[in-house]
Amino acid sequence: MALTLRQQITIGLLVLVAFLCLGVAIAFSGDTSPSTPVFSGSAADGGGDRSADPDAPPVTLDVDPVLGWFPAAGEGSGCSEVVGVRLLPGYTAILTINGTVIPEEETNVYTDFENRVLSAGGSQGQVTWGPEEGCPFGTILRPTSNQVVACIYRVEDGPTNCTTRANPSTFDF
Repeated sequence: MALTLRQQITIGLLVLVAFLCLGVAIAFSGDTSPSTPVFSGSAADGGGDRSADPDAPPVTLDVDPVLGWFPAAGEGSGCSEVVGVRLLPGYTAILTINGTVIPEEETNVYTDFENRVLSAGGSQGQVTWGPEEGCPFGTILRPTSNQVVACIYRVEDGPTNCTTRANPSTFDF
């Protein structure tokens, strides 16, 4: 029994769709569970410099400088928007996203995948990063359960004694 041209094309398209579905399933089958950050006790993760007295408690701030987080839980997309924290004037932070400390020189830089442009938000108390190229399959952001932690300090005090604050909710794409 010979197949007609229409039947051959239909079978070919069904096989192509099956392979596409298989490819999508493989792409989304990675580990999406939230990672647990490893805290070293350094300023990068909120421990501050305790070399003189390792038993000293972490520095506490007299006010809560966090005004908000980016992206807001349930809104927007970490793949197309920046990720970070909005702070009171006079404060800044070191960002840790999904356990990865973001170097200070990479914060407050908006990337439109062709150009890197400094964000005006950095001068307004916003410490942001992203969006990440290749997201949600990049190196830092993942499809679900992204967590942002900010090690916050007064600009005049420097990062040696920062205090860790975590975004109370995770965000998905």
